[in-house]
Amino acid sequence: MKRVSGAIDRSVLNSVMGMLGKSGIDHVGLSARAGLGGAGLFISPQSTPLMIFTTMLELASDATNDPALGLMLGDTWGYRGLGKHAEMVLTAQTLGHGLEKFARFFPTLQGSTSCSLSVEDGQAKLSYRIAEHAVRTRTQDAIFSEASFHSLLLAALGHDWQPNCIDFEHRNDRGLSTFRHHFGCQVRLGQRENAIFLPAELLNKPMKQANSERHWQLVNALQSCASNLQQNVDLPTATKAWIVATLCRHCQIDVHDAADEFSMSLRSFQRELDMAGTSFRSIRDEVRGGIASDMLRLTSFPIPDIAEHLGYSELSAFSRGFKSMTGTSPGQFRRELPRPV
Repeated sequence: MKRVSGAIDRSVLNSVMGMLGKSGIDHVGLSARAGLGGAGLFISPQSTPLMIFTTMLELASDATNDPALGLMLGDTWGYRGLGKHAEMVLTAQTLGHGLEKFARFFPTLQGSTSCSLSVEDGQAKLSYRIAEHAVRTRTQDAIFSEASFHSLLLAALGHDWQPNCIDFEHRNDRGLSTFRHHFGCQVRLGQRENAIFLPAELLNKPMKQANSERHWQLVNALQSCASNLQQNVDLPTATKAWIVATLCRHCQIDVHDAADEFSMSLRSFQRELDMAGTSFRSIRDEVRGGIASDMLRLTSFPIPDIAEHLGYSELSAFSRGFKSMTGTSPGQFRRELPRPV
């Protein structure tokens, strides 16, 4: 089936979840709300829908009331979290050659994303932007990504280096002073893309860890399998992710809106799902049932709150829907859970 929506390497999500747990954040409860609590909505061990990753970051930011949470996570994850992509930069002959390859092969780490290196008026710009319209919540992702890119540039240029400027797409100025202090430069909001600016002359800087043999090993490995590594998911999986993300934004889940978000007519959207052996209603029920089970099992959320999170207008409708899927009421389901020993 055609791949229609972006995904991110699963290792990135796993790292972020680990960092949240070490920070004392209820990552288990967040996972349940984001469809990652064990219900099997997103089972691929290699990748996770990008919408789910960005939603997790926003949920964590809201839960901690920290508008700069992505900064802490990206800085902790650092350039080492970028793995082979960062090593490819640091083993290049010059910073510019490394960043060109980094931008070219970034889709092997994260799909539906534009990453580019450009030069204008003596300034180099490393830009980043999620290209997928359906990914609505992306502020913390942008902060996380810019922090990790910044970490990579510090590793390449030395820890006393500072950018000329940092751009962010989002307009909310909460945390702005924190960003300015961290990056040590001007920070501009409401820009067309997220970007780090540095003097163009630095692109000619030789890398201290330059290793031509290792660099080209990495480049050739990514080049030879780039088509297989493109991080994307099919329409049924993307629809699951869209429903999860929409519920977390407290918006209505409507088939017309879903089709529009994936730039498809309603008829084409329904036909593609039918060809995949499913339907919007079936996917909606699967998502609601999975999240309900996880929230009942893994969190202490009151049942009315769970019903509200899942978009039910009345508790009775949630109870009927849950019982039709599981054969038991939400209350009975929770009461019959094994008690901790």
